[in-house]
Amino acid sequence: MSSQAYVPYRGYRIEVHVTPVAKRQIGGVARRYRVSWEVSSLQYPMQRVVSFPEQFDFISEQQAFKYGESRAHTYIDSMECTRTARRQAG
Repeated sequence: MSSQAYVPYRGYRIEVHVTPVAKRQIGGVARRYRVSWEVSSLQYPMQRVVSFPEQFDFISEQQAFKYGESRAHTYIDSMECTRTARRQAG
């Protein structure tokens, strides 16, 4: 498994993990990659906000890392948007 930590985003730490898997296909076995990502607070790094395994297999390791980072950004944006809406409503 390969892992990458990314530059903090909106006060959160992002880490993406990519695992190679062998997939059977016509004519043999192909290498694919599975991705999972996790988000933790910069203030409390040991407190994981979310850890999410994706259901897709990727052809390249780079595609898997890029997808995981993008999904983590989307999750953080959604959390922040919800938090802002609650503050404005309250």
